[in-house]
Amino acid sequence: MKYGLLPRGMWLVFQKSFRRQLYLITREDPQAVMKKARTAYRIILFDIPDFDKDDRFLVNILSAAMLAAVYLNLQEKPELSVMTTYYHKAMTENTVMKHFLKHSDSYSEKAQAKLARQAAASQARKNPYSWKFRYEPGTDRNSYSCYFDTCGIWHLFQTLGIPEITPAMCTYDYDMAELSGSVFTRRNTLAGGGPCCDCHYQKKA
Repeated sequence: MKYGLLPRGMWLVFQKSFRRQLYLITREDPQAVMKKARTAYRIILFDIPDFDKDDRFLVNILSAAMLAAVYLNLQEKPELSVMTTYYHKAMTENTVMKHFLKHSDSYSEKAQAKLARQAAASQARKNPYSWKFRYEPGTDRNSYSCYFDTCGIWHLFQTLGIPEITPAMCTYDYDMAELSGSVFTRRNTLAGGGPCCDCHYQKKA
């Protein structure tokens, strides 16, 4: 993947919150960790094929690459629960992320139609670092489900030899739903050995 505008922007927007929360997982110097992580981030992205222009999951893989870059450069690897807290706080306490989630609307007719188109388009993708998913409308416009048959994060972390931290990102779906005014439920994840990642959304009353 080219180290273009969005990968650079992703690092610029989130590196401060990732650095700020490092005290949760290590006693190492935050500046030193993030300096090594930035180099690792670029190396990780270099091995990932470029995403299609209309692929909605580019930001997801960039976020995963950031988390992997930090984790791989820690002298002592934290437990999953600690990494989960770190990632959730690094994302949720970021001003840009909070603004995005607060003003997102996935329940409008336009948003639902776009999601259905993206799901259909995902089935033809060959990039293993992206996602293939199915969209299913709910009983009304205030609910819907998505079923992910492949997961770019799971593939990336397996490739890097760190599949153990995948749930740290899986569970962030609950935080994002809460912050965007949704109730999120799930039964299975690919990382947990399930047949798919099922994601069910219900708009809060």
